[in-house]
Amino acid sequence: MRCRLLVLLLLCSLPCLLRTQVIGYVDSVEVHRTDTIYFEFGSDVLDATAIEAVNALVADRPGALELYLEGHTDAVGSDWANDNLAQRRSENTLASVLAAGWPEASVEIRHFGEARLAVRSEGRERRNRRVLLRSGMPRRYARFRGQITNEDGKPIPGGAIARSQYLKDTVRADDQGYYELVLPLEKGVRLDVYAKGHFFKSQMLVLSEGKPTPPLVTKLAPAVVGSKMNIEDLYFVGNQTNLLVESAPTLPRLLQFMRTSPDLRIELSGHVNNPAEPQGPGTWSYNLAINRAKIIHDYLVKFGIPKRRLTFKGYSNWEMVNPKPKNKAEMRANRRVEIRVLEMP
Repeated sequence: MRCRLLVLLLLCSLPCLLRTQVIGYVDSVEVHRTDTIYFEFGSDVLDATAIEAVNALVADRPGALELYLEGHTDAVGSDWANDNLAQRRSENTLASVLAAGWPEASVEIRHFGEARLAVRSEGRERRNRRVLLRSGMPRRYARFRGQITNEDGKPIPGGAIARSQYLKDTVRADDQGYYELVLPLEKGVRLDVYAKGHFFKSQMLVLSEGKPTPPLVTKLAPAVVGSKMNIEDLYFVGNQTNLLVESAPTLPRLLQFMRTSPDLRIELSGHVNNPAEPQGPGTWSYNLAINRAKIIHDYLVKFGIPKRRLTFKGYSNWEMVNPKPKNKAEMRANRRVEIRVLEMP
């Protein structure tokens, strides 16, 4: 089973410095794939299903990945016997992995006996009789600290979501707005920051070891009645209700915004790019703007936002951010949907 990120802390981080953005470093593994194979009671022999899983893992090895094997047993028997059995399971799995073509220099094996049960049971439990296989790339990570405030600089509790190719991590901020994340170095990470009763913000981060950066403080605007927010990176194909491919990841951010402020009611406001005379009700531009807003409305409803919290409306070409667009980027910016706050208790 693939997973986006599994961080294995192998080194202790440096001491925490309260107001620095990067507060230490850790050696970790960016996991490409995780598989588990199971054994019969008392056995160290891989069955046909286990061998098939090993072959599939070895065949799926993009780049120079490392492989980590961990042998385990259930809790039946002595500690010594189980430790020995777990070691044999790891070694036999290693032999199968090497036979399938994985380089021996890129494998690390360990065994834990019954010390790390997957299921808390003193009896025979198949889910504990296992070898865990993780393929991934060793990486250096930074312990990163940010802070959330309102526009006046007052700390507010909230949360942040970090995403990159193999990463999706969600954390909460404390009462002083501070949160911490473990982020890969030299790799783009999108950071989305939320707080109840406030609009969200997104930005890209690239952290580098040894390059000092100022503290990251994200100031969020209040979502008060009458205020509005352009949904960043939410743009449409020209003359269509289809989102641009690169805009699809924006929808989950909007969904999280609605979940963060569960009493918020909003209007989804649709717009078009049509630098001409204002196009009123019944025109093609007017209907296109409505349908774009409805697409976003329907997405939110599909994922659990109650209809009573949402309405949608089209603004045709009446409120183009670029009334006389000079290039494709300015035209794209006109084809958008905005949030307008209707009610915020």
